[in-house]
Amino acid sequence: MANYTILAGMVPQQVRPLPPFSPLVTDFLQALSKELQTLALTHTDMTWAALGFWLRRTHINQMAQEVSHLGGRLGRGLVFHIAPTNMPAMFAYSLAISMLAGNGNIVRISPRQAASVQPFCDCIEKVWSRNEFSSLRSMNALITYDHDKNTTDALTAHCDGRIIWGGNESIAQIRQSILPPQAVELVFADRYSCTVIDSAAVLSYSDEELNHQAHLFYNDTYETDQNACSSPHMIFWLGSSKDLTEKAQQRWWHAVARESAAYALQPIKVSTKYTDAWEFAMTCPQIDTIEHIKNTVYIYTLSSLPEDITTLSGAFGQFFQYSIAALDEIMPYMDKKIQTISVLGIHPAIIRQLLLAHCVMGVDRIVPVGQAMDMSILWDGMNMIESLSRIIG
Repeated sequence: MANYTILAGMVPQQVRPLPPFSPLVTDFLQALSKELQTLALTHTDMTWAALGFWLRRTHINQMAQEVSHLGGRLGRGLVFHIAPTNMPAMFAYSLAISMLAGNGNIVRISPRQAASVQPFCDCIEKVWSRNEFSSLRSMNALITYDHDKNTTDALTAHCDGRIIWGGNESIAQIRQSILPPQAVELVFADRYSCTVIDSAAVLSYSDEELNHQAHLFYNDTYETDQNACSSPHMIFWLGSSKDLTEKAQQRWWHAVARESAAYALQPIKVSTKYTDAWEFAMTCPQIDTIEHIKNTVYIYTLSSLPEDITTLSGAFGQFFQYSIAALDEIMPYMDKKIQTISVLGIHPAIIRQLLLAHCVMGVDRIVPVGQAMDMSILWDGMNMIESLSRIIG
């Protein structure tokens, strides 16, 4: 028997699918975007402000252009979402994308998050309760419950699709709840990301441009405590000489340190970074030097790379850096756990061409620095709208 608390909406018993990007759904998301602007939350937390911006009609219309056979699609029906705990707004993106695909939805939010996201839940309930959107309210629900297999079993048994965001252990546990035979499943597991920086570009920037790029990098990293799969941990420095690269590194990290002065560095974060530094020093023979600028920026300079670079991962402003003379040098390390490469001073198309030429197993996104956190319907190498809808041929 299912045992849960409803935070917003109604748990649907039966769902009739809609066409992707139906006017009803796009009107609702536009109304939600406007309502979010009235929340104090969006003025104090960039995460929710970004969501409101993402939900604008102009952006939704752009997303529609990325879907094939749009006129011949319908949603799959009812989709059950297991939201991640490390990214507080991801459940909202997951819901919005599935609604745009034409589905009804049940979204499970962790009890650890429920209180902090309640203002958003109240906001979406307010919009759903309008007469023109009441039919959507009856198709969608935000719920919370503790880890309970019986509840997950019951919700899974009636769904036509399932989306799981989480770590490998969580995914394995949830998959014990068996999907109906025709249901689809999208799984977004732990991933790892890195940045490639052209040393010459950093040295060529004016102080104003350098500070701007450092601010964009701050948004990719510190804004999420480096917990997001797309937040970079490894920094590859492309340079023609050691002297050039070291000068660029010095200039860059001091600019990042200036930006990170705004970061809320609680004592527990300082303690974690200090403990991590000792552990990396003792267990990672590839580390040549460890430098920190105040307590906000920890930099681990590597003399070589381990076979699996994803073991080099910290939080709260910890970065590993390695110098390369050519972009090809990073290709052997782009395994299936690598999600995003953000680039500075290098065109994304150059990296993309190399990835294709080397037939790598990993990397699904190449974006400029500052766009690592941008959500897209193209995620982890798949088009979510296309996966969550069906074509009537």
